[in-house]
Amino acid sequence: MGRVLVRLRVLPKDADIGPDKVSESIQKRLPSNIEVKKVIEEPIAFGLTASIIDFLIEEREGEIDRLEEAIQSSDLVSQIEVIGVSKFSTSLR
Repeated sequence: MGRVLVRLRVLPKDADIGPDKVSESIQKRLPSNIEVKKVIEEPIAFGLTASIIDFLIEEREGEIDRLEEAIQSSDLVSQIEVIGVSKFSTSLR
């Protein structure tokens, strides 16, 4: 089995909640085998900022569901949208 890169758009429950707080809250709830690779802020409207987060997970059945459940367990998160899923590989030298 390999690893998969999952890109999610995460919206906070309120415009007053910054992306940093959302990211911290999510990282505390992640299983140990899920890694955050990158976080980007995306302004939406009216002061609302989404977090675009890349996660590295194991390629096995139900793993994306586990990731989504961990994120939804945060009381700061309103919505999650899967933007993309791709196999993650390393370059051989």
